[in-house]
Amino acid sequence: MLSSAPGNDAPIGGVKIVTGSGWLAARPSGTEDVYKLYAESFKGPEHLAQIQEEGQALVSSALKG
Repeated sequence: MLSSAPGNDAPIGGVKIVTGSGWLAARPSGTEDVYKLYAESFKGPEHLAQIQEEGQALVSSALKG
């Protein structure tokens, strides 16, 4: 899990979770009262949907406290 850029250690304004088969980044929007999810799968569309669903559940749980 990363909260800063690996190259220059600059804050990324959220968190990024990297695995061998994909990644997910979550950060609050700068203009809206929402958070944004960014994701990529190296396996395909079904795996990407799984990453997105699990990421959304993780962020929602964290925001509830």
